[in-house]
Amino acid sequence: MYKGLRTIFLITASVGFSHLAFGQNRYKTIPLPKAINGLGEEYSGMCTYNNRVYLIPQYGDHKTQVKKDNLKGDFAIYSLLTDSIGRVIDGKDTALSTYKTLKVINLDKLPDAVADGYEGFEAISIVNNTVYLSIETDDKLENCYLLKARLDTVNNQIIVDPVHIISLKRPELINNAGFEAVTWLPKEKKLLAYYEYNGAQAGGQGYLLDTSFAKQPEAIKSPQLYFRVTDITATAKDEVYGINYFWNGDYQYYLDNPKLNHQEDNIKNVIPALKDSLDKDAAYLKSTKTTFARIVMLKNHKDTKWKQVATFPGNKNNWEGLTLYRKGALVVTDANGSKKQATVLAYVEF
Repeated sequence: MYKGLRTIFLITASVGFSHLAFGQNRYKTIPLPKAINGLGEEYSGMCTYNNRVYLIPQYGDHKTQVKKDNLKGDFAIYSLLTDSIGRVIDGKDTALSTYKTLKVINLDKLPDAVADGYEGFEAISIVNNTVYLSIETDDKLENCYLLKARLDTVNNQIIVDPVHIISLKRPELINNAGFEAVTWLPKEKKLLAYYEYNGAQAGGQGYLLDTSFAKQPEAIKSPQLYFRVTDITATAKDEVYGINYFWNGDYQYYLDNPKLNHQEDNIKNVIPALKDSLDKDAAYLKSTKTTFARIVMLKNHKDTKWKQVATFPGNKNNWEGLTLYRKGALVVTDANGSKKQATVLAYVEF
């Protein structure tokens, strides 16, 4: 989630499949039901469970209000049938029409230590009817948090356990960076959480977590990755897929810092999709009009290098949610309440 976002370049995304000049990947927008497609939803995470796709608004029903008291009010998470999404992709329907609302219970019972720095929810993963939710905190604070909750589909509720909470220590303090990427590794039988910033040459840091929350998180290396990793998801073989996103306000913190001190020459070799633009204009990434979105993957969490599998339109939106679907992935935006952005669910085939 970006604080203070003011200006972003607007390009209209195609409603049908379009072949993108910079990636040749198939991309299709999937219109959400009108009641949940507003800018204020600010979707920050997504996962698939039991043939439903779950979308988490960053602040629940509070929209863009970032306050401790938000945890004392209503909070909703939405779910969509995967079959309905498939009908839109196949052209049988033009938009999604139905969804379920799940009320999140017990947020008001979370400890003050969690609530005091609260700046919204950033990731969701569901395993065996247990929901895992990550909370981002003020970026001046040492810890972010991971909660667990019980999924009750009969009563359409997600009931948070306010006692068993895991602290995720930031490896370093980077502007507006938290643990936005969390997923379940079926073979490892653990949760994987990655810090948003992993740009240093030595890479970054993530955690492996036992679902019981009875053990301390195990710190692990995360491979070097320019720009942000905003969400991850995994296959049955523990292959890890992630959104790698560059927003036009990232340069100051993600590329112009003491550890990197500009990396354009290396970036155009590591990310060929940016080579032509950087060759034509060395200051391309400094432009207020420049954004870039792609999907990357690791063979498993021990892999040492991310591989690009797809690019898709980054120009309009802050992409923050990812889940695998069919021969590609679904992605969703955190529109940050900005009228210059849009709330978009899309399918990227790769």
